[in-house]
Amino acid sequence: MSTTATLDLGPLTWVKGEIDLALDRALEALARDDGDAAAALQSARTHLHQARGALSIVGLDGVTRLAEALEQVFDAAEEGRISDGAAIAETARRATGAIRRHLDELLAGRPDQPLRLLPDYRAVMALLGNAEAPAADLFYPDLTLRPPRREHEPPALTPSEAAARIKAARMGFQRGMLKWLKQDPLGVKDMRDALAIVEATQGSTSARAFWWAALAFLDAIAAEAIPVDPRVRHLCTRIDTQIRKLLEGARTIAERLMRDTLYYVAIAGPAGDHAASVRAAYRLDQLLPPAAGTA
Repeated sequence: MSTTATLDLGPLTWVKGEIDLALDRALEALARDDGDAAAALQSARTHLHQARGALSIVGLDGVTRLAEALEQVFDAAEEGRISDGAAIAETARRATGAIRRHLDELLAGRPDQPLRLLPDYRAVMALLGNAEAPAADLFYPDLTLRPPRREHEPPALTPSEAAARIKAARMGFQRGMLKWLKQDPLGVKDMRDALAIVEATQGSTSARAFWWAALAFLDAIAAEAIPVDPRVRHLCTRIDTQIRKLLEGARTIAERLMRDTLYYVAIAGPAGDHAASVRAAYRLDQLLPPAAGTA
């Protein structure tokens, strides 16, 4: 997983020529005027797939996602779900140009901030019927990082004690969310208080990580530092679902859930000391280019 702090440019240097060649051949295939549009699309897709594979190996997740979305456009065109060949060719030209620039800038020392690709990504996704694709699609923090250790560890709990606390906390979280959805600002405080109980039941830093980040997300809501839209409300529902999964014994947190949570913490700006600690621990500010998208 690429991050500003850990990106090793060596592998990119080795495969950059291969990526450029594959992108060139994809565009050449699209520009062919031999009357066999299906063969041209298949060739373009094959070459783009080669470029995407090389990007994935290097660990450039954000730019790989853009290449993957463009490959999905070629798939849709081959299947007849998209028929505007001129729009496909123009969007592909712009997207491959954005990929090239991004890689060139990385080699020149610019940080890997895939959110800079958001306009091109949304143009590609628009051909697939999703013009408002979430910016978090291109947000890839280093999830191997962990929260700092607590200054004072809470008393150890037996499994049954922990389960009882988590069950009660989930009920509190749901009550708070219902109040919040009814425009009662105290609901967010209730949600945060409940989540703090869940976080306190987790002993290791790896087990705590998601719940620790989710507390900062709720701080951002309480501080009105992020716009409350359907995606934010849905994320709260996903957090509730994760509490249920924890009660059922599931400890694994989906990568996308963690990424979405950290994305909102990153774009929130000032939202209290806890949010600042999360941003620092996960180096989130390094991932945000100027005027990063917030939708």
